[in-house]
Amino acid sequence: MINAIHGRPVEIRPDYITILTPGGVEYRLEVTRNTSERISAIPQEERENIRVFAYLQHREDAMTLFGFYSEEERFCFEQLQTVPGIGARQALRILSGITVAALIKALDAQDVKTLAKVPGVGQKTAQKLILQLKNVLVLEEEEPGSAETSDGMVPLQEYRDMIDSFAAMGHDRRIVVRTLSEVIKENEEKLRSSDYRTLEPVIFSIMLKRLSK
Repeated sequence: MINAIHGRPVEIRPDYITILTPGGVEYRLEVTRNTSERISAIPQEERENIRVFAYLQHREDAMTLFGFYSEEERFCFEQLQTVPGIGARQALRILSGITVAALIKALDAQDVKTLAKVPGVGQKTAQKLILQLKNVLVLEEEEPGSAETSDGMVPLQEYRDMIDSFAAMGHDRRIVVRTLSEVIKENEEKLRSSDYRTLEPVIFSIMLKRLSK
């Protein structure tokens, strides 16, 4: 799996970018308008080695590489495709017409009217989005990329599967993230001396007890 492409953008278009890697390989990635605009806004002197998160779609007749400025946008792209009837192209079109934050706010508010105005959505698809993705996607400020401890930051991204598991059990995703941040802070001494994978079963057990109260 290709997680990200590192290199210099040599072409930036509204719907795709071309990245030249240090090894001399050029990758063309289809992107959202939001990603294209954010990369275009990077000063020239800082463009020598940017990181673009990737998603590879492999079909019998074609292989397509999609690019995203942030992991949050890529995750949102992946989740949009879990909605019946939405494929990669439509998911990309949706995220070109609305930011991740605005999309999630509309989902939280069950704002069918706002969602229906997004290119590639419409009334019926807006209702399906709310039904399937409400409480699955959360705002960045409510699901931060890391939990702060006295010795630095512990990435919550590494616990994505655990967060998804508790959400699948019916727990509110925001409460799950908040509880996980608290547990990580309380166990920061152990986290400093051990790999998170080793402690994951312990963290999961503590989380299960707290969320079951």
